[in-house]
Amino acid sequence: MFLIVKTTVLAIVCVSCTTSLLAAQDLADVSSEPLSPQIMNAKSGKTVELDELVAYLKSSEIIFLGEQHDNDAGHEFQLKVIQSLVAQGADVAISMEQFERDVQGVIDDYLANRITEEQFLESSRPWKNYAKHYRAIIEFAKEKRLPVLAANIPRKLAAEIAQDNTIKANQQVFLPRTTTAPEDLYWQNFLASMKGHVGAEDSKKLKSFYKAQCMKDDAMAESITDYIAKNPHQPKTVVHLCGHFHSDYGLGTAFRVMQRNPLLRIAVVTMETIPDDGKLETEGVRDRGHYIFWTVKNPPNAEEIVDEKVKDEEK
Repeated sequence: MFLIVKTTVLAIVCVSCTTSLLAAQDLADVSSEPLSPQIMNAKSGKTVELDELVAYLKSSEIIFLGEQHDNDAGHEFQLKVIQSLVAQGADVAISMEQFERDVQGVIDDYLANRITEEQFLESSRPWKNYAKHYRAIIEFAKEKRLPVLAANIPRKLAAEIAQDNTIKANQQVFLPRTTTAPEDLYWQNFLASMKGHVGAEDSKKLKSFYKAQCMKDDAMAESITDYIAKNPHQPKTVVHLCGHFHSDYGLGTAFRVMQRNPLLRIAVVTMETIPDDGKLETEGVRDRGHYIFWTVKNPPNAEEIVDEKVKDEEK
């Protein structure tokens, strides 16, 4: 089970037929309340505060913060969770889908002040929404000297795998040591998510896409478990940032972490958008994680800076 919160429903102002339209508009403006993000305990269905969530998460060795890649409030929430964990004494390491294994050295150099931010951005291939959504997290890690794991496989290799091409020997070091693509519940969820997308009608191509998806999950799981194995006397709380599909229902990366080390304690936080009417439709959502962050849509005038590659990652 996973998170949920109650939201305030927008008030509807009723006016008599004799009331002027202008007066009615004024009343509506006064009574309407903007939607606010909420955190829900999925098991109880109750709203919780950030401190209560963080107190729960502290007992986990790996925390999956499943995100909507382009959601402003969601990324603010991620930063607050990480900051609160550190404030409460957790020894945090941050693992990121958004950076790839072959730029780990670049990230390490930047966090250690060996290169400038300009050099870091030139060499690390950050997503286009890095400045808006991920920079604050990296800068906090730098300030607090938190390790950051570039957990994903390089995008070019994922594309090669999706096209069923052979990976060159000198690039295979960035792939996971073991990977599988079983046609299980994750496969069924993948099929459902791909409906309507280009290539979905071609079963062979779809399986290649799925193989690339699983390769990413295995790489991220391996990056996390390898880090924990290499630091046995340094207990860490690894916070993994990823698209929520990679961790919902404890599948994807989360499942592959448990395959590698069943004794690890994990927590899954997923993200869902509050509908415009403010009514939380919890059916099917509360099964996705231990907690749910109910986020709000970006403002209508918010700059859309997530590129198609990132949207493809989410798909």
